[in-house]
Amino acid sequence: MVWNNTDGTQILLAMPNHRLLKGSTLRMICTQANILRKEFLRAYREA
Repeated sequence: MVWNNTDGTQILLAMPNHRLLKGSTLRMICTQANILRKEFLRAYREA
C-alpha cells in the first residue's frame, strides 16, 4: 500500500491482510504514514 502525503511524497506501507490488527501494528502503520492518533480516531468515527 502506498500513502500519498500532502507534500507530494509517497510512503510504502506494510499493511497486513488480517481481519484484526494489534494496536501496536496499527500505531506503527499510522506512524509510518505520519497520521496522528487524533486524526485517525476522527476519521474512524466519521466512517
